Amino acid sequence: MLLSETCRFKLEPNEEQRLILEELVRSYQEIVKECLDIALKLGITSRKRMHENIYRRLRTKYSNHPSHYIYTAITQALGIFKSYRRLLRKRNDIKPPEAKNVKSILLDDTHLFWFYWGKLRLATHKGHIEVPFEVHEYAEKFKDWEVKGSRLVRLGGEYYLHVTFRKTVKENTPEGLLGIDVNERSIDLAIVKPDKVKFIKIDISEAKYIRDRYFKKRRSIQSKTSGKTKERLLSKYSKREKRRVDVILHKASNMIAKIVDEEKVIPVMERLKDIRKRIKYGRRMNRRLHNMPFRKIQTYISYKSMEYGFEREFVKAKNTSKKCPICGGLSKPNGHVFKCKKCDFKADRHLVAAWNIANKLQMCRPLPLAAKALYEPLIIEVRGKG
Repeated sequence: MLLSETCRFKLEPNEEQRLILEELVRSYQEIVKECLDIALKLGITSRKRMHENIYRRLRTKYSNHPSHYIYTAITQALGIFKSYRRLLRKRNDIKPPEAKNVKSILLDDTHLFWFYWGKLRLATHKGHIEVPFEVHEYAEKFKDWEVKGSRLVRLGGEYYLHVTFRKTVKENTPEGLLGIDVNERSIDLAIVKPDKVKFIKIDISEAKYIRDRYFKKRRSIQSKTSGKTKERLLSKYSKREKRRVDVILHKASNMIAKIVDEEKVIPVMERLKDIRKRIKYGRRMNRRLHNMPFRKIQTYISYKSMEYGFEREFVKAKNTSKKCPICGGLSKPNGHVFKCKKCDFKADRHLVAAWNIANKLQMCRPLPLAAKALYEPLIIEVRGKG
């Protein structure tokens, strides 16, 4: 099982190196612009055709630059153009992309950079430079991983190296399934094994309160300011909101990954394709649910579970909150409570959804529960706020 993760390092160039990096970023943007202009004009999506149309001219114009900057710029321009075409099929009011928004340089692992712990060796138009950086504590875990590529990113006058690490992880033998239902205030888990069903509720309600507070703050900024001040404040508070919500989601996903390891279970989640199209409530509720970072939570859970040797699975979301996990009958939940009309089974609708999500994966199912269990309250373990 192949696991890939990206780690960011802040570069610490001296003044001479900073000038070289600024020139490199500027010329790379120009190369991407020329490639993107050709793609937009001729509708090119083929790398071979793009190479035939532009490579020789760019190689002559930027003769001092290593040739692989042109290769990676072509890759980046084609990626931008293809994304634009996909969006254009869904909406007709999309503006053509501009290369001035490109803030990163796509590197590869054999021709443009050499990664050492604490130092980056980079091929530039002024020869090779060695830029130091600090190795933070989180990055230590990647020291025995393989380096597979990176991006040089310029943000607010600072330079960062985003390095992709790869590692082969031995896949473990599962003993059961972990159904995961992501909700606005909680992530609900159902550990399903042949001999037991256990429920855990992880509180992430603080993320909702953070989003609500920053929504009101942004609305106030939009009504009271304008121009560059408005743009600066909106950017500042959006980034702050994202950081605070990410902390909560990382803590929650760490809890889930540890449960996966302890219980030896495969994490099972709902397939999210077109989920936002299915959200049709009132205006206020739609805004709240559309702001939920469904896919981000799933991504965090996925790669953290893979570190323990368990790869996530996805199932269809249909009827997970309506189906009785005991008898299979369909009943519409009433608020947060699910009550089966056939067998009178009653439980929290989110826990029922998590149980049904696990049961949809045809791997192992729990043994039939005793009849009296239908009338006993479910044992739920509630864990602290993310």
